[in-house]
Amino acid sequence: MEPVPTPDCADCGACCREAYHAVEVADDDPVHRVRPDVLVQIEGRWQIRRTGDRCSQLLGQLGSFSCQSYAERPQCCRDFERGSDNCREARQRVGLPV
Repeated sequence: MEPVPTPDCADCGACCREAYHAVEVADDDPVHRVRPDVLVQIEGRWQIRRTGDRCSQLLGQLGSFSCQSYAERPQCCRDFERGSDNCREARQRVGLPV
C-alpha cells in the first residue's frame, strides 16, 4: 500500500475547524500582546474566540485555508505539526483521509 502524502494545511484546516473545541492560550503567548481582541476567558483559561465550529482566526474554506494570526499564533498551534499523529487525528475527526 502506498503511503498517504503529508497533507497541505491550506487544503485541510481540520485542526482549526470542528476537530477540536478550543485553542488554549498561555499567558506568555504572543497573541496576548498582539491580538488581545481575539481572546476570551472561559473558566479562568484564555482561548482564541470561536466562530461557530472553528477558530475565529481561520479564514477560507476547504482547499484555501489560512490563519489571520499565524505570526503570533499560540504555542499549541506552533507545536501542531503537519502530518503528525495529532494532524491525522484531526483529519479523521472531520472526515478527511488520513
